Parts: sequence; structure tokens; C-alpha cells
Amino acid sequence: MQGTVKEEDWINRATNEELLKAITEIQSHIPEESLENECYKSFLGKLDIETEKVMPSLSRRASLVRKRSKSRSSAVDRFVTLTNEQKCLILQAQYEDLKNESEQTRISFEEALDLQKAISEELKARQEEILKNYNQFCKLVGNKNSSEGLQVVPAEKVLRFSDDYSKFLDTQSDKLRLKNSSIKSTLKKVEEQLRQKESGDVLGAVDFEQTKIDNTKCLAEIDEKNHNIQKMKITAARTLQILNGYKKKLNEALQEEKYIKEEQKQRREMQKRVESETILAKQELQFERTLNEKFEDQISSYRVPSVIDFVKLVSEERDLTRKQNIYTRRLKIAEVELHCQKKLWLKKQRGSHNETI
Repeated sequence: MQGTVKEEDWINRATNEELLKAITEIQSHIPEESLENECYKSFLGKLDIETEKVMPSLSRRASLVRKRSKSRSSAVDRFVTLTNEQKCLILQAQYEDLKNESEQTRISFEEALDLQKAISEELKARQEEILKNYNQFCKLVGNKNSSEGLQVVPAEKVLRFSDDYSKFLDTQSDKLRLKNSSIKSTLKKVEEQLRQKESGDVLGAVDFEQTKIDNTKCLAEIDEKNHNIQKMKITAARTLQILNGYKKKLNEALQEEKYIKEEQKQRREMQKRVESETILAKQELQFERTLNEKFEDQISSYRVPSVIDFVKLVSEERDLTRKQNIYTRRLKIAEVELHCQKKLWLKKQRGSHNETI
């Protein structure tokens, strides 16, 4: 009561500036006091029987504070304050609760993060598998331009590709099934060990040594299987490399065969053309010889012709001579062209024979 009277006297005697300064100071301490009160309220809400057993005086005082807060009594001198030790205990308990909550939150976030990582890895693996299958199918079908038209893929290749892919999926599913079974068995063993550890039935020294021996055997088997897998991978890589080399050689041989066939077709056409021109030249030559024979017969029974007939005969002779020269040049050109084509053909055959060897 005396403290209250003194405060009232000071309020009555204080100036406005002092009052404003005191109000400002009190308002600056309000957030800290509010935070402290919230901490105490949270602690009182979580107070249980064990806390009451550990700190009975604190619990009694806390209940007393709650009762007095509900009452409308204005007796300030009967207000019970907490000691520094009790405040430290309350803050330590609140700190432990917040630490446990943050740990639970961290564990839940880690589980969610692991789940998202597993989902992303699964999606990435599926994407890689789809891209790999797409590339393999594109290699099987071949990349053709739209101007060249669609390529007809044999049904046997598509069926072989689908069979190989189904076998690959079966192999992968078997591997995943075995891995899943191994993980499940390992998980069961770990759960059993945890259960035995919690119940106090810990493995003895003999069991521990047996577990060590089994673990060593399993590790040796795993190393052996990994070594076999590496060998199989190396063999598969070599086989794939050899297969790619054979495919490349086969493609080059097919391209060479296509080029040779086109060249043969062109040369056959040229040969037919030359033969037809040769036959025509021979016919014209025969015709010219017949005319020459007739002319010789006429010369043998020569009688002096008239000037007009002589001029006509000279003109016809000139025309025939000119035609004969033309066809003779054509024949020579055709023979030279035929000779060049034969040389090229023999050279091509020798080059193909050397490449085959």
C-alpha cells in the first residue's frame, strides 16, 4: 500500500514532461513484457503432472497467479512474482518444446524432400528411358525427309524391336524386384535389431561375429557379381562397337551397289544408243555401197551425159560424199566414246575388286 501511495504522490507531483517520459519508457517495455507473458501462458497451458511433481512451488504459484488474474482485486502488493531460477526453468522448458517442434518439422521436411527427390529421379529415369527408346526406334525407322517420301519399315524389325524392349523391361523389373526384396529383408533385419535393442535383447558376441561373417560373405558375393556385371558391360560395349562397324560397312556397300547399278543402267542405255547408231550407220554405208556399185556400173557403160545430168550427178555425189563424211565422223566419235566407257568400266571394276579384297 505504501508503494501505491508513493506512486500516486509522484504522479500528482510530476510534470507533463516527466509523465510523457515515463509513458514512453513503459510503452517501450510493453513488447518485451508481452512476449514474456505469452511464454508464461504457453508454459502454463502445457503444464502437466510431471512438471507439478518437479516444481510444486512453481505450480502452486502459477495457479495462484491464474486465480488472482481472474479476480478483480486491486491489491497490487499481494501479486506474486517469479524468481530468476523459475524463469530460467520456464524458458528452458519452452526452449526444449520449440526445439522438439523444430526437429519434428525438420524431419517432416526431410521426408517430403526425399519423397520429391525420389519422384524427380523416377521422372528423370522415365524420361531417359523414353528418349532412349525414341532414339532406338528412330535408328530403326531411319530419318527420311518429307521430299523423299515415307520409308516402309518391315514388320519384322518392329516386332523384333518390341520383343527386345519387352525383354529389357522384364529384366529391369526382375532386377528391381530383387533389389526391392533385398531392401525389404534389410529393413526387416534393421527393424528387428531396433526392436531387440529397445526391448533389451541385444545380440551377443557370437551373434555379432556370425553377422560379421555373413556380411563378409555377402560383400564378397556382391563384389563378384559387380565384377561379372562389369565384364558383361565391357563385352556388350565391344559387341555394340563391332556391330556398328559392320552396319557402317554394310551401309557403304549398299551405297556403292546403288551407285554401280545406276552407272550400269546409264552405260547400258548409252551402249544401246551406240549400237542403234552403229546399225544405222552400217545400213547407210550399205546403201552408199549399193549406190557406188550402181554408179560404177553406170561408169562402165559410160556414155557422155548431158551437161544438166552431169551437174545433177556432181551435186548428188557431193551430197553423198558429205553425208558419208558426216556418218564416218559419227562412227569414229561413237567408237572413241565406247572405248572410253570401256576403260572407265574396267577401272571401276578393278577398284571394286580391290575394296572387296
